[in-house]
Amino acid sequence: MNDYIMKKISFYTLGCKLNQAETAILAEQFEQKGYQLKSFGEEVDICVINTCTVTGKSDYRCRQMIRKAKKISPDAQIAVVGCYAQLSPDKIEKIDGVDFILGSDKKFDLIEMIDGQNKINHPLFEASANDTFFSPSPGNFWDHTRAFLKIQDGCDSFCSYCTVPLARGRSRSDSLDHILTNANELVARGHQEIVLTGVHIGKYGKDFKPPQSLLDVLKALEKISDLKRIRLSSLEPLEIDRSLIQWIADSKKVCHHFHIPLQSGDDEILKQMNRNYSSSNYSDIVLQVKDLMPDCGLGTDVIVGFPGESQDHFENTVRLVERLPFTYLHVFSYSPRPGTKAFRLKDRVHPNEIKQRSEILRKVGKKKKQTFLQDLVGQKLQVLWEEKQKGSLMFGLTGNYARVRTQVVPELMNKICLAEISKAENDFVDGKIIDKIDELIL
Repeated sequence: MNDYIMKKISFYTLGCKLNQAETAILAEQFEQKGYQLKSFGEEVDICVINTCTVTGKSDYRCRQMIRKAKKISPDAQIAVVGCYAQLSPDKIEKIDGVDFILGSDKKFDLIEMIDGQNKINHPLFEASANDTFFSPSPGNFWDHTRAFLKIQDGCDSFCSYCTVPLARGRSRSDSLDHILTNANELVARGHQEIVLTGVHIGKYGKDFKPPQSLLDVLKALEKISDLKRIRLSSLEPLEIDRSLIQWIADSKKVCHHFHIPLQSGDDEILKQMNRNYSSSNYSDIVLQVKDLMPDCGLGTDVIVGFPGESQDHFENTVRLVERLPFTYLHVFSYSPRPGTKAFRLKDRVHPNEIKQRSEILRKVGKKKKQTFLQDLVGQKLQVLWEEKQKGSLMFGLTGNYARVRTQVVPELMNKICLAEISKAENDFVDGKIIDKIDELIL
């Protein structure tokens, strides 16, 4: 018996659904080698921090979680992996107790690198070349009801504020055959819903000859008989065309839920951001989605305080957000990122002004979400109930991305059933279960 058998390992994931998918891949690698998967916060032999570097706050949070992991398990080996590790290994190296610093794709080599290693005096650092697609398995989502399936990685857009192309490289895709193999395995493990993830999933297959598309993936996945739901993660506006919208509108399995980042509602700021669309282009796409899917959940991201953003620029964003049929809103404060074009821009917005503007937009977003949830009252919607619960309540998710809560019914966890929405309150709606037939779809 090897000495790593029955060692305990925990993971902490920061950032996007793609990071969550990759943490699940790491978890599966370690479980197959005999490690016990533990929740972060338990004392373990190894702790892996999968990092994000989208904002300065993300960087701070990464460093904070490294120190917390060391405090929880003083004798554990600490591996810091992912985007922040790729771009800022020098900052991580200064934190006591770190043993491994592995970049974006190098994280998947951790299982071999850590095997048989004892504590070392200096962190072992390896950056990723980010020149091939890597997703060796579907991943073990031991603490998730829904599964996140990685189909694409990298980015070719080079928005002026964003480090993702620096951290993850150019856009590259998984083969359709491998996607189907992983999806079938996730369904065999009991997952009712699969969320397609990547940096730019709308760019899927553009690197192939002949090219393929996200729609090809959706059409193939819909044929998996036991897969109940398919959900898309974030899609850039120019990655959405009418044929994709129409197909999803007609689909029996793809959720009526789009998350379409806006970033700014002002054309001048959009140009400075290198977003390659206008506010009018964006509006047309969102309204097409809503026209073909009136019940659709529509989310967006907005960056507040980009260099040069005047009060007039900001008010254009507010007016556009108020006008469009969003059901939720993610508001981010601009964060200068070294290595990006925007980092060199001089006309910075004062942090106090950014804070005030962000609060205005968050109030708009909160009002829109409350309106969306209130409009669901009286409707009968299919809900996927999560295995996690809080006290006597369990929670679930509708196809159009509303959180539902009801009294715990253990046999319905990780099942889809019909529920009548009775009340909207804060970020949730209350649902009364009226049908326990889990074969129902959306």
